[in-house]
Amino acid sequence: MHYPLAPMLALLLLFTMVAWAMSRPADLWFVLPALLPVASFTPWSGWWLVDGSDLLILALMGGAYLRWGMDAWRSSAAPCARTPLSMRWVYLALPPLLLLGVWRGLDDARGGASWASLLAGLWSQGPYGDYDLPGNTLRVAKSLLWGLLLMPVLYRWPQGAPLRLARGMVIGLFLVCAGVVWERSLYVGLLDFSTNYRTTAWFWEMHVGGAAIDAYLAMALPFAWWSAWSAPRGWRWYAAAALVLLSTYAVLTTYSRGLYLAVVITGMAMGALAHRYHFDAPDGTLWHRRAMAWLLAALVVETMGVWLGGAFMSDRLVRSKVDLHQRMAHWKRGVGLLHTPGQWMLGLGVGRLPAHYSGQTAEGALPGHVRWQPKAGGGSEAWLFGPARPDIRGGLALAQRVALVPGGGYKVRLRAHMGEPVWVKVQLCEQHLLYTLSCQLRTRDLSSASKTINGWMELPLLGPALASEGMGAGWREGVLSIRVLQADALLRLEGVELIDAQGRQVLRNSFFTFGSRYWSSIAYDNFLPWHLDNLLLELLVERGLLGLLVLAALVLWALVLLGRGIARHKPLALTVAGSIAATLLVGCVVSFIEIPRVSIMLWLLLVVSVLAGEDQPLRQP
Repeated sequence: MHYPLAPMLALLLLFTMVAWAMSRPADLWFVLPALLPVASFTPWSGWWLVDGSDLLILALMGGAYLRWGMDAWRSSAAPCARTPLSMRWVYLALPPLLLLGVWRGLDDARGGASWASLLAGLWSQGPYGDYDLPGNTLRVAKSLLWGLLLMPVLYRWPQGAPLRLARGMVIGLFLVCAGVVWERSLYVGLLDFSTNYRTTAWFWEMHVGGAAIDAYLAMALPFAWWSAWSAPRGWRWYAAAALVLLSTYAVLTTYSRGLYLAVVITGMAMGALAHRYHFDAPDGTLWHRRAMAWLLAALVVETMGVWLGGAFMSDRLVRSKVDLHQRMAHWKRGVGLLHTPGQWMLGLGVGRLPAHYSGQTAEGALPGHVRWQPKAGGGSEAWLFGPARPDIRGGLALAQRVALVPGGGYKVRLRAHMGEPVWVKVQLCEQHLLYTLSCQLRTRDLSSASKTINGWMELPLLGPALASEGMGAGWREGVLSIRVLQADALLRLEGVELIDAQGRQVLRNSFFTFGSRYWSSIAYDNFLPWHLDNLLLELLVERGLLGLLVLAALVLWALVLLGRGIARHKPLALTVAGSIAATLLVGCVVSFIEIPRVSIMLWLLLVVSVLAGEDQPLRQP
């Protein structure tokens, strides 16, 4: 009911999910991977600790558990399967590990405060927060919590689980590819391969950088190949082939060299295993073999087109050696956060990397802060802090998405307080997430003596007309962002108004009456403090050697089970194994454990591994 975007529609959709899960609980294997990649609207809602993906998981999980309870109540209910014996150890190993990580994270975050004040602060924070605050521990931990709660109901209805999950991954990949085409066609151009623009699709968690889309595409691409390999001749094969081409386009336009390497290595390994174990396509006709060969040729042409069609990919490849040295220095600084034997063994605590990295490393200080402070009479103030030091690169801005009006100039009005003069940059840009197209902006030195009109500081923005040029310009959204440029400076905002050319105020919650609802933040040009860019090292830093070894054991056990399935000539075992392996490979140069939506999808692959790799049905109760 409190969801900021169409709450009644949200309730209707969630009740629909509950009803679906109650009537067809086995469909959880399909619905979760199909909808999770697009089930987030954080830039519009302003919710951060939880988002639409959490509501989706809770609705589906609640419906499945209700069905379980109804089946248990009725003595005539058909028996259902249990968790396989080979995976029951997870229930014993991971919950204590999760509780330990959350306890250490919250204990570290509270500092000298009492537990009562910490919990009271978390309660008053609600669904909002920031990465260096205690709420980040809960945000990162929720993916493993949802995974553990989903396991019993997923295993209770295992009918056709690998096939359902594969189809769900295909649908989810199609939705992501549609988002990629929509994003690039509106904001940069489908065939523009020279502009410094990297695709982000619907992964809003990347507002502070990171590699959510890299990890997801590495995870999902093997299922696109499976769909083309298994589709019969006709429209289904052509649709699957089109998905392979679209998903490869998405991979190429991320310009992620680690993703490129992971995709190539995984594809070659899957091909070698398919040849070694004589995997034959269901439609093993001469036409099908020729069609797959032509599809491979088309992918080579597509790759060469992106490479030769612009300078951005070649520039990225040329910089690989320099970037690798910088990344290794980043890893060294991250591991250097572990000082005591207890930290090496148990970690700093779940979600505590950004706070420690920004506080203990000279190069990793956060480029700014956005804090929400409650006012005595109700409502909030937005406190914008500049970088900690003058040499910190980039910035962090308070932001809100707005619908743009073609033509004309915009004007920003600020009701603000500051102790000392503060340099502030205000800009309104045609912008999807991280990369700006056209902007109207203003940089001003504000002080208590600045001229005001009825208490408002007015800043007419300068720049070209927005949403007035190019195909689909009217569909582009804008992002208003406000950031403090001056080091160690503070701007206290009581209200922000954005006035369009017709004199209309277009911002929502402009006086912060509802706290940070509809507002979010965006990082510019500096994404190091929020991520360690290595999956294993981030697990080590936050969860210690104990957590790293337990989670690594789970992944290795899943791969062993899938290896057995590959030896039994099970195509989906090969596909799931390739998906997990590609995710681990890209995890060598990126981290995504702090991105719950992607972590949940990796968890689904690990959970289904025992079903994709075994011949025997699950034991009945």
